[in-house]
Amino acid sequence: MNKKNKILIVDDSMDMCDILTQILTDKGHQIKSLYCGEHVIKEVMSNPPDIVLLDIGLPDIDGRQVLKELIKFDKDLAVIMLTGIGCAKDVVDAIKTGAFDYIVKPFVNEELFLVINRAIEFRNLRNEMHYLRSELAKNFPVNKMIGESMVFQQMLKKVKTIAPTNMTVMLQGESGVGKELVAHMIHRESMRHDKPYIPIDCGAIPENLVESELFGHKKGAFTGAFADRKGKFEQAHGGTLFLDEITNLPESAQAKLLRILEDRKVWHLGGGAEAVDIDVRIIAATNVDIATAVKQNKFRTDLFHRINEFSILIPPLRERKEDIIAISNHFLAIANKEFHKAVAGIASDALKLLLNYQWPGNVRELRNVIKMAVLSAESTLVGVVDLPLSISAYKAEYETNEELNQERIVLEDAVDKFEKKLIMNALNKTGGNKVKAATLLQLDRKSLYRKMKKLEIA
Repeated sequence: MNKKNKILIVDDSMDMCDILTQILTDKGHQIKSLYCGEHVIKEVMSNPPDIVLLDIGLPDIDGRQVLKELIKFDKDLAVIMLTGIGCAKDVVDAIKTGAFDYIVKPFVNEELFLVINRAIEFRNLRNEMHYLRSELAKNFPVNKMIGESMVFQQMLKKVKTIAPTNMTVMLQGESGVGKELVAHMIHRESMRHDKPYIPIDCGAIPENLVESELFGHKKGAFTGAFADRKGKFEQAHGGTLFLDEITNLPESAQAKLLRILEDRKVWHLGGGAEAVDIDVRIIAATNVDIATAVKQNKFRTDLFHRINEFSILIPPLRERKEDIIAISNHFLAIANKEFHKAVAGIASDALKLLLNYQWPGNVRELRNVIKMAVLSAESTLVGVVDLPLSISAYKAEYETNEELNQERIVLEDAVDKFEKKLIMNALNKTGGNKVKAATLLQLDRKSLYRKMKKLEIA
């Protein structure tokens, strides 16, 4: 189960708090509301949220002053300001103070979700950065991709070859194979490793907001654009921009992306002909066959050739089953730490199922299976009973197939013995004459020779 993000709503309108609570709870978030600014700092200190939705116009304390106190307490806290139309100066001041973003009331739900998702991504990246730094300080290898299979090692070899260059990379592979990890690895092994790494899921952005997200906008570019905003390209300046699920980009954004990649300049929405120079390395990814998308006119041919400077196919887990044991043990150790358990390993019958399962969800599915199994395990080993029904059901199917295969082998063996006996008798009756024996058996000569060779009859 995914971790619930804790969101604190601070607004003097009880109706607004109720609306936000309802739509964000439906999205799986954990919500708490306050109607004034007086107790916000105390609440944040005692029960730190992941995100704060903060109204600028609070009745007791100015929202901008509350923001200053929140940033003092936690500079990484993602604070989203809530404001009405006509409060442009207040929004600009809040952004300068350290607010992550703003939402104009009345808002469109999709825009709210997008800003909150960006804030969650921001918070996660900051937490990951702090974690990586602490782990690196302990000289501990992090984010290591696991695998000794030949196909996996061939893929890693390509990663190490391309990483030090500035070439655009196209990653292809099914959902769950680890495209995000490979993209991050390429960045870490590149000359840009100390610069920003900005990931964006192209399929998660509403179509009408794609260009603003990628390219940025100028103040006044559209209703609610109270301040200039940098897009992902500018945020990634000097570093790497990871465009995940790039085939989901609308046609208009594809055309502008092509121009940016060719000119190495970005044009803001509402910015006219004024351009900003950018220095960004692009890594793109898709879980569909991009060549097929091009043939179906779902992706521009010229953009495909522009981003496909170097292609890496990440193999599905079913093609690298030699790695399942090592990956499972890795996830088991992580789950033990998370759940404060001491599961020592995986029982042989459960391991047999893991090795024979086809893993349509790839490594991501394996991670979730192991995590759930460790949580469910009541002994020192993960057993079949701890595995989800999808794999337990596969056990019955696998065993049935295995029994049928065994029966087929027994039947074939019996047929071979019977045919060998008939051929030997025919050869004895004809004094070893193969032509006459074939006639006696009602076989042509070549068929008899093949059977004799197969049955090792001299």
